[in-house]
Amino acid sequence: MATAAKTYVVEDAEKSPKGVSTPFPGTLRGLLDALDAAQYRSAAGTPKVVVIAEGKQRQVIRRFEHGQEVWSASRTEIVHEDRGGSPD
Repeated sequence: MATAAKTYVVEDAEKSPKGVSTPFPGTLRGLLDALDAAQYRSAAGTPKVVVIAEGKQRQVIRRFEHGQEVWSASRTEIVHEDRGGSPD
């Protein structure tokens, strides 16, 4: 059974039928290149997002507007699930 490779994608934040997306490899270099591309391209006025795509699963991890990061998944609140164990 094959697994889908991770890819970073830069695309328009507002979906449009003619929206263009640019894939980058699922490596650290690919992530850094995707972040740079999204920041640079958003400076032209069209908001961009960086997405992790793995098969059919997609997760937006950053949003850029006017050349600035305005939202990051790493800065959202993380809620830990209580697993019923006692703390050590």
